[in-house]
Amino acid sequence: MIRQRVPLYSSVLLVLCFILSVKLSYEWEQKLTLPPAYRLKGDLPRWNSENSRDQSPWNLLDSKGKIQKSRYAGQAGGRVIIKPIGMDISRAQGSGQYGRKKGASQKVWLKDGVYNAQYEFLNFNSDSISIYFGMNREQYHKYLKNYSYSDTEVANLRSWRDKKRQQAWAKAAKHGNRIAGNKAIAAVETDYQTELRKLLRSRGFALRIGNVVECDMPLIIKRNIELLKPLALSFQKIAKANGYGSEETVGAVLSMAQTAIHYKIPPMTNGEVHTGGILPPAKAILSGWGDCDTKTALTAAILGNWNRIKLVGISVPGHYLMAIRHLPAKGDIFVRYEGLEYVLIEPAGPAWLEPGRVGRTTSALLKGSDGYKIEPFSNKI
Repeated sequence: MIRQRVPLYSSVLLVLCFILSVKLSYEWEQKLTLPPAYRLKGDLPRWNSENSRDQSPWNLLDSKGKIQKSRYAGQAGGRVIIKPIGMDISRAQGSGQYGRKKGASQKVWLKDGVYNAQYEFLNFNSDSISIYFGMNREQYHKYLKNYSYSDTEVANLRSWRDKKRQQAWAKAAKHGNRIAGNKAIAAVETDYQTELRKLLRSRGFALRIGNVVECDMPLIIKRNIELLKPLALSFQKIAKANGYGSEETVGAVLSMAQTAIHYKIPPMTNGEVHTGGILPPAKAILSGWGDCDTKTALTAAILGNWNRIKLVGISVPGHYLMAIRHLPAKGDIFVRYEGLEYVLIEPAGPAWLEPGRVGRTTSALLKGSDGYKIEPFSNKI
């Protein structure tokens, strides 16, 4: 009997050791991996922070880490509850960075029916760069109409739905068919939801679960790539003249967004008009200001003109930034998406932060219990 118990005890001991090693391995891996995001409720806070370039770098993930994507779309986005009208929840707003980089200036003006913008700034090589963009006034005002919707438009759509519902019910009531009436009303509601989604999408918004509306960042960026091609060509011309590689070219675009474009948070509404708290890229460049998601959209729309560049948006509570597909250098902060490394880029400014560097508060948000969400940007026009 004793000879039979010895192997049994040994087996139990080996099993316990194995379980303990698995547990310790799992706990260590959790330290290297950001927690998944969860559904946020109520108003999103506006986070303020001071960001510094000379911070201690750290990696979100190492070679053994893995991304944990949120199951929820639009959790940290500019959200508007359609019913009742007027309940706006702010999209991720800026990180509140302070200070301006010397050598950056801007001039925006209207002349002969053309809106003009001229920017002077330094890139990360400390080279002085000058960039111009212009847009016809008529074309510009037509452009702006595609990036907002009004309470009146939604109210008119609701009036149409209510009228159709009454007509459908009255028609069914004549025949005393309550079941048919309910089916007809359900069909009208489906048509209403379809029309509402079409309206919002045409203005750069998306309708999410729970009747929640948010700015559709990937859609906004995709729509502006071709429009901002002249800017991309200007950067390419400067890169060729100065012998810049891809990293220096990306850095030049990022420097403009961070230092030459002022940081300012757009209002969620203008009277009855809903903007989602974001300026579309052309308005940002021709106005000379914007917040974190506005500057991210602008930067991504310019970079999207290079078909080999892959970009993703990074959403955390109260803030929005982006990442570019690139093998991270030592000390670069990066995430993984679909098995590939993406180096973080923070266009918000005015802190001068190279790709792979983010502000201190942004670092804390990325590591926080709320987690973050990744959404890919497509540059296919």
